Amino acid sequence: MFINRCNELSFLEKRWKGGRAELIILYGRRRVGKTYLIRRFMKGKKGVYLFVSKLGQPLLDEFSNSIMEQLGLSFRPSIRTFRDLFLLLEKLTSDERLLVAIDEFQRMAEAEPSSLMELQRCWDEFLSKSRIMLVLMGSAVGVIERLGLSQASPIFGRRTGQIKLKPFDFSCSKEFFRRYKPEDKVRAYSVFGGVPAYLSMVDDSKSLMENISSLILDNKGPLYEEPYFLLSQETREPIRYMSILEAMSQGATKLGEIASKAGMSSSDLPRYLKVLEADLDLVERRYPLTERRRGRTRYHLKDNFIRFWFKFVRPHLTLLEMGEKGRVLEVVRMQIDEHASLAFEDVAMEHFSREVVRLGASRVGRWWSRDVELDGIAIDEVRGRAYFMEAKWTNKPLKRSVLNDLIRKASEFRWRIGSREEFYFIYSRSGFEFEEDNGIRLVDLNDLMKELGCPPPPKS
Repeated sequence: MFINRCNELSFLEKRWKGGRAELIILYGRRRVGKTYLIRRFMKGKKGVYLFVSKLGQPLLDEFSNSIMEQLGLSFRPSIRTFRDLFLLLEKLTSDERLLVAIDEFQRMAEAEPSSLMELQRCWDEFLSKSRIMLVLMGSAVGVIERLGLSQASPIFGRRTGQIKLKPFDFSCSKEFFRRYKPEDKVRAYSVFGGVPAYLSMVDDSKSLMENISSLILDNKGPLYEEPYFLLSQETREPIRYMSILEAMSQGATKLGEIASKAGMSSSDLPRYLKVLEADLDLVERRYPLTERRRGRTRYHLKDNFIRFWFKFVRPHLTLLEMGEKGRVLEVVRMQIDEHASLAFEDVAMEHFSREVVRLGASRVGRWWSRDVELDGIAIDEVRGRAYFMEAKWTNKPLKRSVLNDLIRKASEFRWRIGSREEFYFIYSRSGFEFEEDNGIRLVDLNDLMKELGCPPPPKS
């Protein structure tokens, strides 16, 4: 199943049809679907996919074998240097356009530091005049940005485009569990998040609890140790990063809180958070809207699956190793709605952002002070409008007191207080006991399912 990625495919196809030499950076966190996207794009084209492994085999030998096999050459090309490689690729474009994708190219730069310098020289000398489309792919987000996009990179100024592939929002994630009722779609999103590799494992002919049991809680399941595998592949101190993520999953959002729960000093923590944020794309830094300054920062887990794993798997590893997954599944069953409430805020925020931008809002985010927190907020600086959002994942219709409470909290946000025009959005899992009015938008779960549509998959 190929979901969305319409804009990315359209961008690649347009560049391919242009016929000119292209050097494109395609990057994003691990398992976000980069390889799946590029293989879809390669269909029907003359192309070769080169993967840089960690196995320690001579890299150029691997590339030589791959080129021979994938292009059906009658001989094994002799590639002794990276210049030989790039000369061969240029020669292969003499008859027709050639697509070359090098996956995990940051490993190539680490194993052979001269490779990027050689690429720069060859690009300037002859590749930029050829009909090659070269796509450099990687999953260590921060590393890729430094190697491919920063001014310090040897290939800075040579790239002709870049795509940062992101996890799916709810609008597209829900397409992986089409048979589920709306409530279970939100619950499933709170468990598996937006990473396509995780979502593609879900069998929506089975219940959500059956999927959780077999994919995550079973000690032989494919996602049972996923966070540890992820951190082991990408960091040198996976246990330290596990401690930080665990602290954040328990509700710690400030530097001091996270450091205390993770058992480390506040002075050491920022460099680890930088890796989790910039390189692995697992953590995000938030500021209150209109107040982006030091001391107001909060850190949050971006990934629902990571949050679920640290809430339900990590604390119960002993039981799960003993084969007692039924007992842990019962804990999940009892607490799933508490866990899903955070994901519902994100789902509501996704819809809220779309709506207020359509209405003219120029800035969208969240806001908090010492005693007040708003789930969502937006401002239209031209018209002097402020939009406020509240999301409630409760099993009973919301009373008007929820609106009154939102109005009270909105009064704490001082931007143009007294002269602004105010609008309120309230999202409910179970409907409302009151009706919409001027400046008040009420959105229930069925409305969300209808209005948060995923773009149709591109035609083959």
